[in-house]
Amino acid sequence: MLKKQKGLTAISWIIVLGIVGVQAMLALRVIPIYLNDESIKSVMQGLETDSTAAGETPKQIRELINRRLSINGISEFENNKEAFKFKKTTSGMDVTLNYEKRGPIFGNLEFVATFEHKIKIPNR
Repeated sequence: MLKKQKGLTAISWIIVLGIVGVQAMLALRVIPIYLNDESIKSVMQGLETDSTAAGETPKQIRELINRRLSINGISEFENNKEAFKFKKTTSGMDVTLNYEKRGPIFGNLEFVATFEHKIKIPNR
């Protein structure tokens, strides 16, 4: 009489561990990007409610954002004027920050994450 096998075979374990390993490696590369994005998002939202930004020029707003981001260790927008879009409205100014991050997964396989943050800064 043959016994029924219980559990996974060695090859099944290797496959499961390989899948878990790839997911862990991807998480280690993607999670820091999303943590930085949360910092960027909080800076943008904080600027929206800050009265010192009201009525400022686009250059001054960009400098305010970059100063606040540098406190969090994010300096990628200091020389990147193309990431910011400014649109004057009757009630103030709409500020949009668009950027994308790319990173390797393994070999020639990469991931791309795109982010967009919009805020409205009122007139004085």
